[in-house]
Amino acid sequence: MNVRTRTQRLAPLLLGVMVCALSQGCSHFGYHKYERPERIPPEEGARIRDPQAFQTTTELEGPAFAALQVAMKDFFPPDAKASGNHERLVRCLGRRDLFDVRIQKVNDDLYVIAFSANLGRCEEMPPDAVVLDAGATYFIDGKGRILDIR
Repeated sequence: MNVRTRTQRLAPLLLGVMVCALSQGCSHFGYHKYERPERIPPEEGARIRDPQAFQTTTELEGPAFAALQVAMKDFFPPDAKASGNHERLVRCLGRRDLFDVRIQKVNDDLYVIAFSANLGRCEEMPPDAVVLDAGATYFIDGKGRILDIR
């Protein structure tokens, strides 16, 4: 009598799951590799002088900063790549330095964060290009939840 044990029945399934997981890397598990920001060599950093006083600064309180982080994670997801039919436009809109950000604290429980593209910063932008929607406005509550996106 040839009766397969439970382990023998589950072995092909386990092998299939392992092959699938290994072929796709860790993407099935929500893993994202963190890339550290580029740093300049210490010799170059030594030439930079600290400002004596902050004359022109932008200050964000903790809750406003947290709201900005929520909006940025949604507007600029870590592995997202811009796509489209116009290669130069896609390259432009894929750059973070193209966007201006405005933050408004309506009250302690509502922050409005608007991303808008400044197309003048993109040298590759064709002069006849018309971009109708290159930004978003986020409404985020004091607990860091997205209430609405427009």
